[in-house]
Amino acid sequence: MRLRDVLRAAVVVAGAPAAVAAQDANFLLPVAEIHRILREGEIEVIDVQPSRGLPGERTYRVTLQSGDRVLQIKYAPAGEGADEFNNRPRYELAAYAIQGLFLDEPEWIVPPTAIRAFPLDVVRAAVARAGDSTVPPQPTFGDWRMTLVALQYWLFNVDLPEDLPDRGLLAEDQVYERLLGNFNLFTYIIRHSDSNRGNFVQSLDPAWPRVFSVDNGVAFSSEESDRGTRWRDLRLDRYPASAIDRLRGVSLEQLQARLGVLVQFEIRDGNFTDVEPTENLDPGRGVRHGEERIQLGLTESEVRAIHRRIVRLLEWVDDGRYGLIP
Repeated sequence: MRLRDVLRAAVVVAGAPAAVAAQDANFLLPVAEIHRILREGEIEVIDVQPSRGLPGERTYRVTLQSGDRVLQIKYAPAGEGADEFNNRPRYELAAYAIQGLFLDEPEWIVPPTAIRAFPLDVVRAAVARAGDSTVPPQPTFGDWRMTLVALQYWLFNVDLPEDLPDRGLLAEDQVYERLLGNFNLFTYIIRHSDSNRGNFVQSLDPAWPRVFSVDNGVAFSSEESDRGTRWRDLRLDRYPASAIDRLRGVSLEQLQARLGVLVQFEIRDGNFTDVEPTENLDPGRGVRHGEERIQLGLTESEVRAIHRRIVRLLEWVDDGRYGLIP
């Protein structure tokens, strides 16, 4: 029996109704429940493997248990300072947040994503289980004995698309056209700059062939990848009218309020606690680190750049450069 089937059976046996387990071809649990587990759930690591099956990787495929739930996640420890090329946890969290500004949950592009602050020993023990020969994770900030880790739900029933877009399917399937349009709006808005194979996956559900973006670390103001930037630009002839209409209502102030502080940690009773964000400590920096507080978010200039891209998109639509899918 494949691991996917074992996990699905574990969820159902644990008491999840069959209707919930089958709620989406790519998720074994409701998105809200997955996000809760990733952000604050007590978790027990069952198995750890390199994400792509090769030693020396930066990310890991972790099977974990939280209460009666079993799920798989991508586990990506941050480097020192949490702000290096292709390893910026704040970008992964920003990408997850942005989609909710113009898409409903069934059309989301990014799987549930969270950032946790784990004790250094816990992260090193998890990585060691992969049999990896790389240098063990280090403290993200030297005076905090912990490592920030980006966690992202590992999707089921997806595959690497042979060709993106599938031109034949695009011409005959309006659902695919709509979902791909949402995907391209998303990659354009976040300035996704890495076309590396594996960063994008597609659902195998023929009724809802969503395209997901599962690696968004090279985006926003990041340097470009040497694997290409194919989906950084708008590549289709028309886009969903519903998404465009919602983008018309997104203001610069709304973006700053939502993206300026994405997550905040404080030391409380010796623990690294995720707390409700307070005022932005420094809008000019993406990582703000003090003696007892850490904030991660987008910088003021990164947020302004997002807003400019949205304004430009709307101008192009109004000028007739791009059509609308009803």
